Amino acid sequence: MLEIRFHGRGGTGSVLASQALAKALFYAGKHAITFPSFGAERRGAPVLAFARINNKTIFKRTKIYEPNIIVVLDDDLLQLIDVAQGLKAEGIGVINSTEPPENIKLSKSVKVGVVDATSIAQKILGEPITNSAMLGALIRSIEFIPFSDLEKGILSVFGTKLGKTLAEKNVEAARKAYEEINFGISKGGRSYSKHQPWLPTVDELPIGTIIPKRTLENGQIIGPGSALIRVTGTWNHHKSKIVQEKCNQCLLCLFHCPEGTINREGENLSVNRKYCKACGICKAVCSSDAIMMEKIEDFSEIMS
Repeated sequence: MLEIRFHGRGGTGSVLASQALAKALFYAGKHAITFPSFGAERRGAPVLAFARINNKTIFKRTKIYEPNIIVVLDDDLLQLIDVAQGLKAEGIGVINSTEPPENIKLSKSVKVGVVDATSIAQKILGEPITNSAMLGALIRSIEFIPFSDLEKGILSVFGTKLGKTLAEKNVEAARKAYEEINFGISKGGRSYSKHQPWLPTVDELPIGTIIPKRTLENGQIIGPGSALIRVTGTWNHHKSKIVQEKCNQCLLCLFHCPEGTINREGENLSVNRKYCKACGICKAVCSSDAIMMEKIEDFSEIMS
């Protein structure tokens, strides 16, 4: 049995990709199951999808912890998540990146297939949705079904959801990635520090959203200080930045921030970048045009 784990972000199509793959396998006469794994996260949050492939009926329904293949739709995730965790020694990573295979750094050195799926999608689809391109790269990496079956799967699943014209463009993107993928061996040794707890005081939360920190009968902690794992600052490529020279201390950003990530420190306001999801509400309500959205170049600033 072949097990595949997809690493993507909410709203970028990793679940749709796994569904199209399963349909393609059906056309190829194989058995397949696929399912996503996510909670209440919004668009941009890291999500997983899984696919199992076999020549006979599949009864196993658990998440995939030791995949034969990992598919990474967004290479920013390499900074945040140990995508190679559990990957079998003979496994392969299929990664969307502009870097050559030998420059890809994971927690361990593995065989990788690398393709610039973002550029392909931008050119063919007009937006950086990389799911179909990554499917083309995937089947080229292991060649377990012909491209013609993948084409049928994409046209069936994408066509139902997006329409025939867009489905055909997604087939074109998949074919382009199939042709352009490069193979090599990644670097190893990337470490992933544990998420640090966010422990704000009640005063740091917006008025109207404050609940006391308390422990339920089952031991679960709720309220301020309970978000120990969900580092939601990784849910976007941009973060809010306050230009102190322009700030007039109206505090509209502080009171309108839905996550309570804006703090007042003396005469200055600061953003808790670890939990700012870059929703843009602060920028929209700012009365002095003192807030800008800047691109995150290195997610270590969020994870530290």
